[in-house]
Amino acid sequence: MSRARPAAPSRPRPGSRRAAPASARAGQGPAEEAELLRLRPEFPILGSSSYLLSHSMGAMPRGVKESLDAYADAWAWDGAEAWDEWFPNVLAWGNEVGALLHAEPDTVIFHQNVSVLMAIVASSLAPTRRRNRVVYTELNFPTNHYFWQAQAAVGVQPVRIASPDGMTIPTERMVEAIDDRTLAVLVDHGIYVSGYLQDVGAIASAAARHGAVTIVDAYQTVGCVPIDVRSWGADYVLAGSHKWLCGGPGASFLHARPDRLRESEPRMAGWISHERPFAFEESLRYAPNAYRFAGGTPGVASLHAAMPGIRLVRRVGVERIRAKNVRQMNRVIALAEERGLRVKSPRDAATRSGVVCVDFPGAAEACRELVRRRIFVDYRPQAGIRLSAHFYTRDEEVDAFFGALDELRRRAKR
Repeated sequence: MSRARPAAPSRPRPGSRRAAPASARAGQGPAEEAELLRLRPEFPILGSSSYLLSHSMGAMPRGVKESLDAYADAWAWDGAEAWDEWFPNVLAWGNEVGALLHAEPDTVIFHQNVSVLMAIVASSLAPTRRRNRVVYTELNFPTNHYFWQAQAAVGVQPVRIASPDGMTIPTERMVEAIDDRTLAVLVDHGIYVSGYLQDVGAIASAAARHGAVTIVDAYQTVGCVPIDVRSWGADYVLAGSHKWLCGGPGASFLHARPDRLRESEPRMAGWISHERPFAFEESLRYAPNAYRFAGGTPGVASLHAAMPGIRLVRRVGVERIRAKNVRQMNRVIALAEERGLRVKSPRDAATRSGVVCVDFPGAAEACRELVRRRIFVDYRPQAGIRLSAHFYTRDEEVDAFFGALDELRRRAKR
């Protein structure tokens, strides 16, 4: 007796985009707030906690279990034949996340993490004695520091731009550091220790004038700040699923600008980089689409875990997420300043991502106690306590954070 195969999670055809609902373009009001909060049951952790940690690890959607079950069922029932479904999904699901970036079809590929993707991009560059500098800042995420520092062994010269205040990087400092010796410019769209937003378009334009490649790390912003990679003009954009996209670890992704994609020949290649991977030919011929950056066998289970969150974010719309986040994080700043706490994030929402950092003596200890009480925030050196609001955040959760913080600070003074 034959058994029906389990259905894979629904998806649009490769390259298609679902239009954002009209409400995604509307201003926020009580009705829209109520509509967003009706999605809270999709996230089990919200029933037992105040979750203000989406900047670090988004809440898990309950749909992840169903999606992973579909993956396991396909493997259990079809064995190796499940690749007939899984392999096309790698690019098709890349197109789904690409829609969040306004990327052209077939220009986004998933991989394990940004460190690997950075290595793949770097392997497509060719430093010379006359062009070997990589410009980035002291506020970049540590992965980016460590990776480019390590490239000094192959002749790359890191050029690190200092921050004047430990929070921001003036765009003119980045632009002034770019010259004809610059091989690449690395831009963290959102600075992780402050939430400061860098002007990617201006920096990418300056890099292009000098023949340099722009690599953008948008992990801190994708899903909470509207992004249009076409307007940026950057060569490569890297990001991942486990923060604002509520997708879990192991599903980072790379977008390559179409013209850059066609000419890139990453030396860090694998069998899936080939235009006909299942032909098992001896010579490498690069795939004509984002598969050329895929390297080896993809982590299919991680993609199944990532897609429910990505689809929820697309359903809600990044513009709506941004509007709600700005309102609630402005409230965080106001309440922090009322208490005399040091706010280490931009006050102007136009230059701030989705996170606000507040600092005070004893912040690290307070953070540990807050988490013990299931008020989820985090602490980072030079930043203090970081907290953020997503579309599922209640105003009462922000108030509960400050209520608990007031109690802990009073106790610490006794």
